[in-house]
Amino acid sequence: MPETLKGFARRTANRLLHPLGLHLLRRDREFEMDGLLARAAARETAIRTWIDIGASDGSWSLGARRHFRSANFMLFEPLAERQAALNVLGQRHGFHHIAAVAGSAPGTVAFSIDPALDGSGVAGPGATATRSVPMDTIDRALAARGLAGPYGIKLDTHGYELPVLEGAAHVLTQTNLLIIEAYNFTITPGSLRFHELCAWLETKGFRCCDLADPMRRPGDDALWQMDLAFAPVTSPLFASNRYD
Repeated sequence: MPETLKGFARRTANRLLHPLGLHLLRRDREFEMDGLLARAAARETAIRTWIDIGASDGSWSLGARRHFRSANFMLFEPLAERQAALNVLGQRHGFHHIAAVAGSAPGTVAFSIDPALDGSGVAGPGATATRSVPMDTIDRALAARGLAGPYGIKLDTHGYELPVLEGAAHVLTQTNLLIIEAYNFTITPGSLRFHELCAWLETKGFRCCDLADPMRRPGDDALWQMDLAFAPVTSPLFASNRYD
């Protein structure tokens, strides 16, 4: 069967299975982000507003929208080079765009610009090719726009996770899913490795429940990063310690 026909058959089957809370995935895509989002949607994770931190051109939010059709989306992305694409998504899909970094307090911050853009992030000591960009907190931005929970939050922030989460103290109390790009190495001063991030979030009432997109670094094939999903410790996911 040609691949395009397989894809059409899978999409048709998933439309029929969705009311039952079921979703078909290719086995080799089980650990891709689309699989993680499909599993969250199949569990009927209640999310009224998604908050996409480090939104780039909005591709992640478009992917999440396929599984959470009725959700609002608020995208933080400070790069001027991404504004045109994000404005289009605002016009077409009603996405809310914040042209700022998400952090622990409103203000400005030095932002390091990667030539390919996707590696850009809050500048560390000695960084070059930086520009000053606005910064706001998740709590303030959501309150200003009246976007209600429950929330889902996705972070692609290259070691800047703690300041982002510190600026979301109120929103975290209404968050049903966190998806965070986590690292096996200390990539910036003060950033948390993935096990430290898990421990920190457990003190805030969240436990790891899924993962996607594990990546090895090319020089030695050591585990470099992955996207980890976290649910509240009160979630039914953690009601049993049994395998079945």
